[in-house]
Amino acid sequence: MARAKDFLMLAMARKTSYEFTERKVPKTAVKKILEAARWAPSSHNGQPWSFIVVEDRHTVERVLQACYYGLFHTDPPLIIVAVLEPMHAEQQDQLKEDLAEVIANHKYMDISLPVVNMTYEAESLGISSCILSLAVKEANSILKVPEGCDAILAVGLGYEKKGAFQRARQRKELPEFVFHERYGKKK
Repeated sequence: MARAKDFLMLAMARKTSYEFTERKVPKTAVKKILEAARWAPSSHNGQPWSFIVVEDRHTVERVLQACYYGLFHTDPPLIIVAVLEPMHAEQQDQLKEDLAEVIANHKYMDISLPVVNMTYEAESLGISSCILSLAVKEANSILKVPEGCDAILAVGLGYEKKGAFQRARQRKELPEFVFHERYGKKK
């Protein structure tokens, strides 16, 4: 199995893109990005997701309009929508806590991990990305997502325009949020 050369460098290089060119994302790249999503970790290896690849310009525009904060983006040429699937009965047998509590605590983590994997794979391929939070009912309606499933997140993919708007990329220093043995305890 191949080893990543330097994941930290990849993580530091990845940024949100706000403006995209019209250049299409190659099908081979889309397949690799989806493969990265497929290999994301999930609670009890439940893999409670499916993905909708959206390339139709009109549908891309409609999905962007169903985002809570996506209207500042130019339309990427491609969006991959992450759909949260319900937990299956055979997976419920693996749980030792109240099912509702476990699902509530894990479902958003489970759907976000493949989305993050997609953005890092895209970055490794030289493809820009943005993560979009969807208004679920509206997105479900646009994409004909069945009842019991929820279109939660989308990843816009494409190539960033030269000179595109970019927010300042600042991060807190580790001592500001890393504690030892208990919350608030500094080393």
